[in-house]
Amino acid sequence: MMNEKSSKRQIRFAELIRSIISECLLVEDFYSLNFEISSITISYVKMSKDLRIANIYLMPLGGKNKDLILDQINNQKYKFQKFLSKAKLNAKFTPKINFYLDDSFDEAEKIEKLLLNKNVSRDING
Repeated sequence: MMNEKSSKRQIRFAELIRSIISECLLVEDFYSLNFEISSITISYVKMSKDLRIANIYLMPLGGKNKDLILDQINNQKYKFQKFLSKAKLNAKFTPKINFYLDDSFDEAEKIEKLLLNKNVSRDING
């Protein structure tokens, strides 16, 4: 998932952020959400070069109500931001976080369906 241009420091920091955000999902109180928070998977985190922005990619279990869930998670962003600021990051600042849907599963499914298509497999196999 990581861009090959990501530094080891970015990758290490991204993994730390991913584990902290995942922990936040488990321990914080998200009673106002109308879906089961445990059904969210944090797929990966992509850090900006200066480590000031963390783009967090998530996917709800089964991919249902993705847009609604993303909106609600973004509306609760302050809880994640606060949780992150309390964590021991060994950084000069707490990165600003943004949540996005991880559509790599959807893309993989589209590719798989394409490869199963008779016309496509005929073209590939000559």
